Amino acid sequence: MLKKDKSEALTKEYNKYYPGGHSNLRIPMDVTEHRLFIAKSDGTHLTDVDGNEYIEYNGSMGPNILGHKNPNFVKKVVEYIENNGTAIGSNLLFSPMDVEVAKRLSELIPCVEELKFTVTGSEAVQAAFRIMRAYTGKNVIVRFQGNYAGWGDNVLGGRINSDVNAEIPFTDFSTHGGPEEDPYYTEGRSPLACKETIMIPWNNFEVLEETFDKYHDIIAGIHFEGIVWNHEGLYPKPGFVEKIRELCTKYNIVMCMDEVITGFRVNIGGAQTVLGVTPDLCTMGKAISNGIPVSCVGGKKEIMDCIRGNKVLVPGTYPGYGLGMAAVLATLDELTKDDCAVYKQVFKVQEKIMDGLVEISRKYDIPLTITEANGVFDTLFGIPGGRRRLYTDGDLVGFDKNIVNNFQRYMQENGVFLMFGGRWYVNASHTMEDAEKTLAAADKAMKALKENNYNYIAK
Repeated sequence: MLKKDKSEALTKEYNKYYPGGHSNLRIPMDVTEHRLFIAKSDGTHLTDVDGNEYIEYNGSMGPNILGHKNPNFVKKVVEYIENNGTAIGSNLLFSPMDVEVAKRLSELIPCVEELKFTVTGSEAVQAAFRIMRAYTGKNVIVRFQGNYAGWGDNVLGGRINSDVNAEIPFTDFSTHGGPEEDPYYTEGRSPLACKETIMIPWNNFEVLEETFDKYHDIIAGIHFEGIVWNHEGLYPKPGFVEKIRELCTKYNIVMCMDEVITGFRVNIGGAQTVLGVTPDLCTMGKAISNGIPVSCVGGKKEIMDCIRGNKVLVPGTYPGYGLGMAAVLATLDELTKDDCAVYKQVFKVQEKIMDGLVEISRKYDIPLTITEANGVFDTLFGIPGGRRRLYTDGDLVGFDKNIVNNFQRYMQENGVFLMFGGRWYVNASHTMEDAEKTLAAADKAMKALKENNYNYIAK
């Protein structure tokens, strides 16, 4: 049984000061009544204040692609801090690293010719929206249901507007239905936010083409995840991203791919390299800097040039700050070493875990589908099928998040810390030994699920 006395005491103190925690969603994040307070992290391993040890697959929700305390990364970042501190100037003073980062990203990411750095993914998305509107002179951004794009009023949640009489099908941010129909529903949203985006279903060719044909005069851009890891890892159907590309070119609409999760994780060139379709812009973050806060929007020169001459403003104190740029370079050094060999290494461990989970699920007759890309996969309990690609919400029928949550609880009891919702991040520090221990824990967890009719019963 895991110890918890110190974490329980700290939880009581923490909750006095932090309503909702550091990051709050309606999706359950914690699997215990107390919060988990970490005393030490190293590679893939965490030790909490009570002395419990865990192999973790949360990766700080994606950024830690090299793992905790990667020695080469730490050495370079610490070296920068020792010589320079943390920030130099944000458009007042500059560093040779600024040029090196830009050159390397433009070589690695197909769409990138110019860049604008921000700090968080949410900021990068808003910067991209402003650039798309300025470039086209139009105002509306098309989004897909299930895609997450940060916490801004104009992108957090929303539903497809079901009002057939609406002159323009703007996103529905109305209060009726509330969180039951929109898990990202929030109070306090600006009532004007709904006028900024049109939300349509993912992988529906007919609706996509109809929307562009009818409303291209007001559509500035489209922003979407190439592989929708914020919605169970749904892939685009064959030809769907190509159709987006075709319509954007036809109607002078900016195609912007969100690579905040997929960038530098699924491939050094991101999802656009995996899918073989080049957008006009992309937003990147998370794995770009292995946990130091850095994000950016990058893309074609003719579009990014809207920022030149202060025509488009994207100001801030921290964009391009020294510590962040040093972290980007240190991360890229590790990811590109030996012709990007780390990606094969990561997938070798990941594949062992995925195959093992499927085998264990069959052993206990628990339906499980796994959606996957290099460095990330989703365990979708309640849907049979093993490792395979899914494309639409129809493919998710049967997905039981209650089983996922209970599996996460059992795994944590057995020393494996997972991200909420069934998503696993595998990074460069995970080993075959980690995989073996993880599968041993999974066997115990699935056995408990089966014995308790998929419910959770604390040890």
